[in-house]
Amino acid sequence: MPSNQNTIVLPLSEPSFKSYVIRALIDWCEDEGLTPYMLVAVDDATRVPREFVNKDGTIVFCVHPEATHNFELTREGVRFQARFGEQVRDIDIPLGRIAAVYPKEDTNKVSYFPILETPADFDRAEKTDDSDDDIPTFTKL
Repeated sequence: MPSNQNTIVLPLSEPSFKSYVIRALIDWCEDEGLTPYMLVAVDDATRVPREFVNKDGTIVFCVHPEATHNFELTREGVRFQARFGEQVRDIDIPLGRIAAVYPKEDTNKVSYFPILETPADFDRAEKTDDSDDDIPTFTKL
């Protein structure tokens, strides 16, 4: 495959890798005093306020710590709360639906990601600290 010095090929479809890249981009924006924005391609598994979804099926979020509450980025997706007008809304985005992360102040620095289908078993249920999900289950064969 021919190589171009301006092209970087990364395994962005790998969730364990993609979550680290997204975290790094958000942290970089914050460290540089910029405002991190996230472009999301909405599907049925994406929990966002539908009345704010654009005609092309996308929505943009400011993911700066001052604009979100309980921000959590995992290998499965992003969860946080955000205010829309006077109402606080729960946001739940499967990782594969994040289309881009960029600083609001300079859209020439947009980092695009491949949009992936949300797995049928994507768990949108709220996780709580007292959940038993962290306890391993062993099955005798």
